[in-house]
Amino acid sequence: MEHKISEKLPFKVRLSYGLSGYTSFITWTLFSMYGLFFFTDIVGLNPTFASAIISLGTLWDAITDPIVGSISDNLKCKYGRRRPLIIGVAIPFAIISVLLFTNFGLSEGASKVYYVVIILLYYTAQTVLDIASSSLGSEMTLDYDERSILATFKNFFCMVVMIIISPTLMMVTYFDEKFAGYGWSATVAVFMLIALVFIYTLWRNTRGYEKHLENSASKFELKDIKEIFKNKSARIVMLIFAIAIFGNSINLAIQVYYYSYYVQMSEGQIASVMAYAGFLGCFAAIGIDVLCKKCSKKAAWIIACGIEGASMIALVGIFIKPGQLTMIYVLVTLMALGLAAIYQVPWSMIPDCVDVQELATKKRLDGIVFGFIAFIQKVSGAVAIALVGTILEIIGYNAAGVQTQATLGAMKAVYGFGCGGVLILTVLIVLAYPLSKKRHNDVLKALEDRSNGKEIDIKKFKDLI
Repeated sequence: MEHKISEKLPFKVRLSYGLSGYTSFITWTLFSMYGLFFFTDIVGLNPTFASAIISLGTLWDAITDPIVGSISDNLKCKYGRRRPLIIGVAIPFAIISVLLFTNFGLSEGASKVYYVVIILLYYTAQTVLDIASSSLGSEMTLDYDERSILATFKNFFCMVVMIIISPTLMMVTYFDEKFAGYGWSATVAVFMLIALVFIYTLWRNTRGYEKHLENSASKFELKDIKEIFKNKSARIVMLIFAIAIFGNSINLAIQVYYYSYYVQMSEGQIASVMAYAGFLGCFAAIGIDVLCKKCSKKAAWIIACGIEGASMIALVGIFIKPGQLTMIYVLVTLMALGLAAIYQVPWSMIPDCVDVQELATKKRLDGIVFGFIAFIQKVSGAVAIALVGTILEIIGYNAAGVQTQATLGAMKAVYGFGCGGVLILTVLIVLAYPLSKKRHNDVLKALEDRSNGKEIDIKKFKDLI
């Protein structure tokens, strides 16, 4: 297996891989932002039960991540070990995503059964698509900066998602009139048609670029999980990512309630803010890439998440009052870098951690590591969503009526401090991340030497392992 330190990819390949940001992020974002709202206000489920089934689905997603990663690592196919999974799950993923946002008007009991089943199916399909596409990026290049570029392209399209879905509520209203109450189904169907085109483009244009790692898979053993946690670099990335996702999941789940009830924004105003956030996010993704190259991936995280965390606490906690839309735009502007960092920096760090893992264990388990990172992410998100649903019921949220001042105040506190506080915590934790560009190049050189039959002094890398 080759371990070239410098390896650039064509623009078409970078762009095509970047499209995976849309395919992985589109329904995840929709469901994170509107899933709880859809279940409580459209289907009519109890907030606690609604958050419980969402958490169940997310936990199932977490459990299947390492399993799918292992299957992906060991799949033998002339088209590669990731690509068959990507194209094979595309249509089922699109259909299930539409069904997830379909209200058939079933009885309460039947609705509960239906959404439990469909959520489990959705998260299974989403896991296959996400793990396979993410692992593909790890195999396409070993270059420290090139991985940052791939993560930038992917995150760019994650931010494009925010622009595309910004008019979601207005699209739902429009399609409700056209399709007799199936506005959510039709809206998601539009997003899924775009996703299918992007999945095919990713599948087609990245063929052949993962070839140098094609035979690098090793059989997964339970002790490998222990080895992942022994890897200091991977352990820190998992921790900051889990905490950041926890805060951001709280943000997304409570956001529509906060905007609608506390700030008193209309559907059109919410759409405008979301589009603005997505537009800024595209430029923020480029800014994060510059920070990663000019400073480091660690520095990019500290700067970006520090700004977002501080702005969430200050603006939401002190300055934003009902009807103050200008301050909302100020908040979104300051949040852009942090949001970009959360969905960009860890995904460029993870492949570097895989290289360290290979050095320590002589095993290359890209899919397993990506799957386990995703496992941590999903568990964190599940806990956050369950917490928000429970909080909504505790604070007296009424989907059919006017909210009390106590309810509105609680929404504000959860939205601001729930996200901002945890991001500040990640800034403190990431200070211990040891893997710089120089040290990563040292790792690649050691791997190359080992592949050429040379002895490696593993003690020289004890700061990373």
